[in-house]
Amino acid sequence: MLSYRERQRRKSIAPESIKTKRAREKLRRQWAAQDLLITPQALADTVDKIHKWIATNAPHRTPLKEKIRLFDYGENAAAISRKIEQFAQKLQTEFAATYKRST
Repeated sequence: MLSYRERQRRKSIAPESIKTKRAREKLRRQWAAQDLLITPQALADTVDKIHKWIATNAPHRTPLKEKIRLFDYGENAAAISRKIEQFAQKLQTEFAATYKRST
C-alpha cells in the first residue's frame, strides 16, 4: 500500500506521455548495449591504447623540474584571498575586544 505522501506525489505529477516512455525505453536499450561492450578485455585494450598514446606523444611534453603531486596534504596551500584575510582580521579584533572585556 502506498503512503499518503507517495499518493500525493503521484497525483501532482502528470502521467508520462507515450513519446517519453518510448524515449526512456530506447535509452534503457542503449545503456544495456553499452554495458555489454564493457568487458575486462575491452578495458585492458583501452589501457594499452592510452599507454601507447602517452608514449607516442612523450617528445612533445614539457619537461618538469619537479614531480607534480595530485594531493600534497596541505604542504603547498593556496594564497589567502583578500576577502578571507579581511574576515580573519575582523574576527581577530572582535576576539581581542571580547577577551579584554572579560578580563
